[in-house]
Amino acid sequence: MKEVQTVLELTDVAVHFGGRSGLLGKSGAVVKAVNGVSLQIGRGETVALVGESGCGKSTLSNTIVGLQAPVSGSVKVAGEEVVGATPKQLNDIRRKVQMIFQDPALSLDPRSTIGATIGEPLKVRGIASGKALQQKVGELLTQVGLRPEQADRYPHQFSGGQRQRVVIARALALEPDLVICDEPVSALDVSVRAQILNLLVALQKRTGVSYLFVSHDLSVVRHICDRVVVMYLGRFVEIADRSTFFAEPKHPYTRALMSAVPEADPVAQRDKERFMLSGELPSPANIPSGCAFHTRCPMATEICSNIRPELTPRPDGALVACHHA
Repeated sequence: MKEVQTVLELTDVAVHFGGRSGLLGKSGAVVKAVNGVSLQIGRGETVALVGESGCGKSTLSNTIVGLQAPVSGSVKVAGEEVVGATPKQLNDIRRKVQMIFQDPALSLDPRSTIGATIGEPLKVRGIASGKALQQKVGELLTQVGLRPEQADRYPHQFSGGQRQRVVIARALALEPDLVICDEPVSALDVSVRAQILNLLVALQKRTGVSYLFVSHDLSVVRHICDRVVVMYLGRFVEIADRSTFFAEPKHPYTRALMSAVPEADPVAQRDKERFMLSGELPSPANIPSGCAFHTRCPMATEICSNIRPELTPRPDGALVACHHA
């Protein structure tokens, strides 16, 4: 069997904020946004990262592309170490990893044509210029379902879905190994979401690119991912392939997330398991002892408040961090 190339490798990554505040540098609360996570993504694989707002998803994404420095751990993109890289090394690494953000309107310069926007990374890196650049931009527009002659138009002349197609074309311009999709369809109309998701799948089949798909929408995740990673207060609490994850979610936090997804069938919605949580998401500056989820978990016992569970393999291949899963 041919070995699958690892495109992203995270090893015990931790990102903390604060600790010092004020003019005199007095000690302050330390916000543990990411608190020791490890993950691998293979070539052509889509891994979804899900969890509530504030769980650390976006911080981890920024760390992968070098926008945020971790306090510890290793981040490798296509075999290249991001942590501690020099500006030149980081510039080379960023050719291998690109991002698609939530709001395409905020991702595009309103004063630049979409052709200039898509062609800018190619031009800056000296990959193409003149007619060759124009031809490459046209090819990228065609790949994402737009027309080459639209290159001279400005962002405001496109719909939200079309603007996101432009952002995707720009992300693929440098032929990256990994694209981080940070809530890429949440700002779009429901009718447009499927088009963008299908486009991402088609482009992956054509190019072999890998995706880290950051989302809180499990219905979207179910459509596109190969594996699902559930994050809670800076840690991974469950990792499983798509079929196992949706057939039998194991961590009580995962079950709560699943129970919040509405069913199209009224009968199925009525009979659906209700797994309710109590309380609010604790502050990452004051993470509960033991299992961080025990303050909201209906299954919590004394061991949960004293001992933090580690990700443990289950017979079906899932990894779960829970004493009672």
